[in-house]
Amino acid sequence: MAALKKQTGGTLLELAVAGIVIGIIATVFLGYMLRYQEVAEKTVMETTVINMRTGLKWRIAELMVQDKMRDLAVVAQENPINWLAAAPSNYLGEFDNPAPESLQPGSWYYDNGRRQLVYLPDRSYHLKPGPDGEKIIRFRVTAKTHPGENGAPARVEGVTLSLVIPYDWPVF
Repeated sequence: MAALKKQTGGTLLELAVAGIVIGIIATVFLGYMLRYQEVAEKTVMETTVINMRTGLKWRIAELMVQDKMRDLAVVAQENPINWLAAAPSNYLGEFDNPAPESLQPGSWYYDNGRRQLVYLPDRSYHLKPGPDGEKIIRFRVTAKTHPGENGAPARVEGVTLSLVIPYDWPVF
């Protein structure tokens, strides 16, 4: 009887199948990683807005305690970043009507010309463009006023940070 040779190693077909399987797994994994990075960016952006709204509440409470509610109209003109203890690390500063494409994605800036706080998403694959076709999220400080009586000017009764145009960012 002839001795049978033991086969060691794999065939070229087995190597190709293993390569294809690894490629498919890597592609699926990469897709999930990109989606989770987008979820993380959206979460950080929304948390920053929540922190600014909390800072606004503290600012208003400070005016109430000091009996300076008449200065509430001034708060309506402020940059919301100033309500935070520290500006976010991705805050670029204040600009006068900048071209968004000239600024770094994944950053905040305050548009002095429009009096808007703007967020430029970096990973915005699932963010639906607004009516202007841009994937930009804008906020504005809005004063709530009460009409004056007997010809007196309207007075500011509250201030809020609100979206200029609602956004739709369905990451899941």
